[in-house]
Amino acid sequence: MNLLIVSAISQIITYLNTGADKSKMLNLSLKSESVYKPHLIWSDTLNPSRPLEKPTQKRVAQDYLNAWYVREVAFNSGEQKGLEDYYTESARKKIDSLITLNNSANTRIEATTLSHDLKLEFYSADGQLISFTDNNVEEVKRVFKEEKLLLEEKTSASYRVVMLLEDGFWRIRQFVKIPSKTSASITKRIAVNKKTKHYNGLNYYPENSPWDTFGETFDQNTLRVDFKKIRSLGFNTIRVFVGYKDFGEADIKTEKLEKLKTLMDVAQQEQLQVIVTLFDFYGDYSVIDWSNTFKHSRKIVNALKGHPALVCWDIKNEPNLDFDSRGEQLVLFWLKSHLAHLKQLDPQTDVTIGWSNLQSAHLLLESVDLVSFHSYQSFESFKSEFQELKSKTNKPLMLQEFGLSTYFGIWNPLGASEQKQADYYTDFLSFANQNKLSYTLWTLYDFTEIPTSVVGRLPWRKAQQKHFGLYKKNGEAKKAVEVIKQHTKAP
Repeated sequence: MNLLIVSAISQIITYLNTGADKSKMLNLSLKSESVYKPHLIWSDTLNPSRPLEKPTQKRVAQDYLNAWYVREVAFNSGEQKGLEDYYTESARKKIDSLITLNNSANTRIEATTLSHDLKLEFYSADGQLISFTDNNVEEVKRVFKEEKLLLEEKTSASYRVVMLLEDGFWRIRQFVKIPSKTSASITKRIAVNKKTKHYNGLNYYPENSPWDTFGETFDQNTLRVDFKKIRSLGFNTIRVFVGYKDFGEADIKTEKLEKLKTLMDVAQQEQLQVIVTLFDFYGDYSVIDWSNTFKHSRKIVNALKGHPALVCWDIKNEPNLDFDSRGEQLVLFWLKSHLAHLKQLDPQTDVTIGWSNLQSAHLLLESVDLVSFHSYQSFESFKSEFQELKSKTNKPLMLQEFGLSTYFGIWNPLGASEQKQADYYTDFLSFANQNKLSYTLWTLYDFTEIPTSVVGRLPWRKAQQKHFGLYKKNGEAKKAVEVIKQHTKAP
């Protein structure tokens, strides 16, 4: 009996360790949830022999994108898993040979596409074959040899595609790059007559929902009261944050977008302009994820561009803090490409990057309209570093975050007093006015709770972060408020 039990257990363990076929797992994930989300449109679906039905059009597009995805996974991993579901046997031969060649050379490719424009050429009367062109496909590629980066590029190309319906899948039968007589630029910038204004204001979160502006407690009456208070301080600008995951990643949540639009409307009514910081709490940057991030920003930018309150897109808050974990070159590649994407979508609006310090602010100067940086250091240290940065560019500069916490207690018995905070703002605002430096300080209110995701679990860090406000938790103004009114010449 014991032998039988041991034998049965052994067979069960063997079965469990066998696992599912990776190619089937990949296909199931693609069928159950779209993981690859570049922008795709059918610009032309007219067909003389047979109309292209909407369900077929949608299925062809999805299987076509899946084919791109599994190929990119294969070139990165060096495995052919999943290819048989989206390529015919003859079409797989070329891909297989390239993978074999790459493996022998210890080379791998990280790649993705950002947009597809499909134009129907032929759809057979029996519904089994379709041919189309994919015009001006935006492609991103990073090539590694022995894990050393050899090539990093963003290009545009067009393809002629033939797909067959086999076993319920639309599989690529032929995939040919169309020769281009002229190289297509995908980072075009449209010249616009504009001049960056002088921004003075603060980074804004509601008092009772810090780092969750667009959450369940969102209330436009709260916004209106806060924005009136901000205007009474003589400020003209607020900076707000759009969380990547909070807003739904690639599939933007409609209710979140509507709340953002409401905030913009209230800001306009209260005569405030808004800097919108995108991709808050995003830190992936991997090439395969670019289609998701580009779809995310496309939805938000298209919804807000042209809004009277919108004055600047801030692509990312403190991305240089991700250099060590994600790699500086990858982060900069993502930033530069995404800034170009924003300028294509909305050439009328300034773009910037919220660097965490002045030392990084010289990066990508050619890609931004406004050079933004943060500083929580002493005034003397700030002045010397500011002059060094100013010598590197003629573009307008912005001190995007700065402030001094008034916390003192068990975790910091020698913390700054309200008077010290007021003196701090006297120095910084006097300097900003003298140098015509735009700024948004941190922040309007002291907070009761600080999310762990912001500063971690250490109590002394949370305690410090709770007391940067100009107003105490009981609503009482700190001494710094009068200093600010003097320097903004508030009524």
